[in-house]
Amino acid sequence: MTRPDAGGSGTVGPTATPVPTADPPRSGRTGWSDSRATPHDHGGPEWWDDLSVRPAHAESEAWPAVGVVVALTASNVMTNRVLPRWAYVPWNVAVASGLVWWARAAGGCSGAELGLSRRHLLGGLRWGLGAAGAVGALYATGVAVPRTRAVFRDDRADQVGPAELAWRVLVEIPFGTALTEEVAFRGVLPALFRRRFAGEPNWAVRADLTAAGLFGLWHVLPASALAEANPTLQDLPTTTARATAVAGSVAGTSAAALAFTWLRNRSGSVLAPVLLHGAINGGAYALAWALGRESGGTTPPWRWDRPVRRRVRSWPFRRRVTEA
Repeated sequence: MTRPDAGGSGTVGPTATPVPTADPPRSGRTGWSDSRATPHDHGGPEWWDDLSVRPAHAESEAWPAVGVVVALTASNVMTNRVLPRWAYVPWNVAVASGLVWWARAAGGCSGAELGLSRRHLLGGLRWGLGAAGAVGALYATGVAVPRTRAVFRDDRADQVGPAELAWRVLVEIPFGTALTEEVAFRGVLPALFRRRFAGEPNWAVRADLTAAGLFGLWHVLPASALAEANPTLQDLPTTTARATAVAGSVAGTSAAALAFTWLRNRSGSVLAPVLLHGAINGGAYALAWALGRESGGTTPPWRWDRPVRRRVRSWPFRRRVTEA
């Protein structure tokens, strides 16, 4: 039995089982496929399609991500318990650089996966500045309303001078805190987890949620220190105060991580959450400092009639502080 072929010329033999066609070649050894035919079962909204395409050569091994988690745990202990204050910024910048190198070398991640692609840099700048501007407007509204102004007070900010304020707002917070945390928790960890979960349903959402949960745990040690500095928590028993501070911090920072993750995915660049993170922390610290001076919580540094505290060395080695 024969039948005409599709072109109307000649005949073909009996109908055979169709041979499945090969998948279109994927670009790059570790890059993501640009083919729209790639299954976009990431579990997120449709606008994720361009930013959450299944990695072409995803690795199912968990060890690259586990290595990052171990490194971040050690770094958290170092910055909160061991290192002096001056080493905070250089240490964290070095850690962020090392994590990016590890994600590329061991995890095979590309710049786009890490949120470091130049192609999305302008989008990250635009989205980040817009989000930072919204935070500024929210802060201005909160300070203008007397009922909410007290929320921005922080006794720790009252104790610093203008030079230290500038260092913290312009250097320590944006580079030591915002840059490091966003590169780690919105760049490196989501990329490695996406490669780990790429063979499973909702792989991108699972990866981002896992990174957000780890970001909450990242704040356990700072939260335990907050229990000793917060006046409200000081009235509670020590164990209760620490548990309250830790639980509130983990829950709050995990929720904030989801907002940072949304911004990173929407813009395609970690620059956007870095700018937002720096605006939130730096703006809050600067406002607390300004409100402390305005309310007279401490003597302004430009007042020349304030008491001068001098450190006097007495015999033989003791030190005592006097006011003149």
